[in-house]
Amino acid sequence: MTAIETTTEAPKKPARKADPLARIVADVRAAMKKLGEFSALATPAHRTQHHLGRSAAWLQQHEAEGTFDSLLLTHAFKAASTGDRDALVQLAAVALAQVENLDGAK
Repeated sequence: MTAIETTTEAPKKPARKADPLARIVADVRAAMKKLGEFSALATPAHRTQHHLGRSAAWLQQHEAEGTFDSLLLTHAFKAASTGDRDALVQLAAVALAQVENLDGAK
């Protein structure tokens, strides 16, 4: 008769794949620490209209070509003109989405 071996070890779970967005956010946090101090003053009124005009022009360019640079600049000029949270979140979303695209291409 042959002996039957039994094991009491539970099967190992597969390694969890790292969340790419978590890595990007960690990289952004590290970059934020390196920014140092900067002025948080609101955009002067005489530049607000100029920035809004540039945002509108880049939006038209984006609608015509659909390129990343035009989308980024649309949101950058809008964020610069308004300085509000929603505009900055949209700008960050465009930038983070492109980083994710670039990481995926590697």
